[in-house]
Amino acid sequence: MPYCTACGAEYKQGAKFCGECGAGTEENTPAAARRPAAGRASGSGPETELWHGKPAGISDRLKGLIGLNTTTYIITSQRIMVKTGLIGKDVEEIELLRVNDFSVTQSVPDRILGIGTLTIFSDDASSPQLPFRKIRKVQTVKDILRQAVRDEKIANNISYREQI
Repeated sequence: MPYCTACGAEYKQGAKFCGECGAGTEENTPAAARRPAAGRASGSGPETELWHGKPAGISDRLKGLIGLNTTTYIITSQRIMVKTGLIGKDVEEIELLRVNDFSVTQSVPDRILGIGTLTIFSDDASSPQLPFRKIRKVQTVKDILRQAVRDEKIANNISYREQI
């Protein structure tokens, strides 16, 4: 089956237009141009891990020494996950497309320890606010998340619009 050169979607042999994007098809295109477009929509591409970490407060570090720090934060190219639990596991996920905003909070002791709390605000019904508590290099993590959200929204043709 041939692939659309504009969006990379597969279309039926002999079709005059792509069923996904509506672009005209060219039967005489070279075979290399018929392969799916790389990075078309990130949902169709492989999900890559951009960052992972654990809480790094004083009590969390002590729990980590004996293996009881069971909270893990993960940011991938498509979603955000918080995994918790020692025996039973609880996983909370938010798609990057649903993220609206984020904030960073650092108290004076947190700044001394080099940690902070990153709160993610989203349209997700189950968790409109998802905190990453007591993480190291919180500003760097916020920047990674910000870029990942922007990339995911651009890849899916979602633009920002202000309500006036």
